[in-house]
Amino acid sequence: VDSKKLVDRIRGPLEKVIEGALGSVSRSHFQRSSNYLPDSYRRRITQQAIDKIQETSPDLWKQIIAILCDERNGIDNDGMIVKVFTENKELLNRFFLSMGAPEFRFIEHCGAAMGFICGVVQLIAFNNLSSLGRAVFLPTTGFFLGIITNWLAIMMVFKPAFPHPIRFCGLHICNVQGLFLKRQQDVAVLYSKMLCDHFLSFNKVVDYLQTLPEIWSKLKQAYVAHSTRVLRQTLGISATWLAPLCLGERQFQILEEDLKKALVLGLYEAATIHKIAGKYIGKVTKIEKQNCKALQSMPPDEFENLLHPVFKEDEWILVLLGGVLGAIVGIAQVKVLS
Repeated sequence: VDSKKLVDRIRGPLEKVIEGALGSVSRSHFQRSSNYLPDSYRRRITQQAIDKIQETSPDLWKQIIAILCDERNGIDNDGMIVKVFTENKELLNRFFLSMGAPEFRFIEHCGAAMGFICGVVQLIAFNNLSSLGRAVFLPTTGFFLGIITNWLAIMMVFKPAFPHPIRFCGLHICNVQGLFLKRQQDVAVLYSKMLCDHFLSFNKVVDYLQTLPEIWSKLKQAYVAHSTRVLRQTLGISATWLAPLCLGERQFQILEEDLKKALVLGLYEAATIHKIAGKYIGKVTKIEKQNCKALQSMPPDEFENLLHPVFKEDEWILVLLGGVLGAIVGIAQVKVLS
């Protein structure tokens, strides 16, 4: 990513953010002034600030990349994806419905087939039980069989990770592999598109980074040091020397901090900047294509570790639902057959 070109792309919206920050800070610190900062002076400072940001942006970009890519304490891409997925249930449902239609059909058919087989066994046992035994046996077995069949069907979606050969009398019959993993090449394409369309946004990445205290602290330190340097270079030596004398050293420090906070808040809320920057970074890095290739080349067990945790949090609901439905069917069977 060419950080100078990136700043050039967002120059217009960035001007509004900086002018807005200067305006709010001037109103807060110079309440007795009727004009606050004159528009011409604010525009001149804004242009100088953007020029300085563009000039020094490669240094800040290198620092950010170094922090995020640190092998020991860097960002966990898989962890971020899992966290964002699990916190957004609507998109998680859409993801599995669009990507896992064949797997959900398999779960339905597998549950129906195993339910039929177990039902035949239940029927045989039913004819050899007393009235009390029948009333207890069918709902109880229905509950446990519903749990087992749903659990087994879910496991067959993800397990085994690697193709497992099935042989009979020395003859190779077929390979058995988790259904999601068997379609890894196709799943990776859909997975990458959904990630880029919905999850790899400025706000979501920032929200995730804030959950990582060590990385977030380093990023804040790098940003504060860089913005302080840019601010002082923009204002010039005369302003940075005269302002503390006029306002007092403590008041000038407060003004600097308030300006930094206003800029951070403005950038966080600047949806236009996020959109433009996201499109530019996605285009030059070919993030969707690169991410797709990386997912397709993943070993199946690592791909399973990326997919399964997203689904695992609500897995128990589907398993328990199978047991409840099995018990209800068992009670209905007792009523009908009695």
